[in-house]
Amino acid sequence: MGVDAPAGAFRRYGLFFLIALALDLTPGPDILFVFAQSLAHGCLAGVYVTLGLCTGICLHVTLAAFGAGAFLNRHPRAYKAVTLCGAAYLAYLAWGALQGARVVAVDGAAPPPLPPLRLYLRGIVMNASNPKVILFFLSFLPKFMCLEKGHLVRQFMTLGGIFILSTLLSFNIVALCGGGIARALAQWPSAPRFLQYFTAVVLFGLSAWIAWTTCRSKPTSSEAKT
Repeated sequence: MGVDAPAGAFRRYGLFFLIALALDLTPGPDILFVFAQSLAHGCLAGVYVTLGLCTGICLHVTLAAFGAGAFLNRHPRAYKAVTLCGAAYLAYLAWGALQGARVVAVDGAAPPPLPPLRLYLRGIVMNASNPKVILFFLSFLPKFMCLEKGHLVRQFMTLGGIFILSTLLSFNIVALCGGGIARALAQWPSAPRFLQYFTAVVLFGLSAWIAWTTCRSKPTSSEAKT
């Protein structure tokens, strides 16, 4: 896609932003993770997780810009190992939510809020352990780059920054929705236990889905999705 005028670059980046926004709002592991965390711990929890996810995206964009995605394409075992680590991490968080639900059932009180730093780190680990993101950047971003203009790494970083902007917008909306639902359910005495169980089910489901899709197929760029 070649563009040699500022207006053309604006259209190119604007189109990429709209496509990125649509992709961000498509149900996937990251957005479901934000929703589950905001349901269980409130809107701010979803915001902190979103910030962590965006930090993970920064890592993926940098690695993809310098060729790390090609390494994953050439080494399926490395791809699967990283992905399965992400699935195991989700299972660990699901187990924690399940234990939290049991504590709520005994004590009758909502679990204490998680520290912002822990939520932020959850977002980083969640995104950084998902190599499908880096394969997405490797296959999708070059379609919006102007090769004859040069400065490919700078263009890559610009597109990555636009993608982060769309992620911040869409995922924070999801966090607001999840927090709103949590507040609406707050009057229900069994809400804390229900939300913990719901979070555990979502996280266990994501873990199982990631592990299953990883074990049954080889990584390709078309599989990449945030």
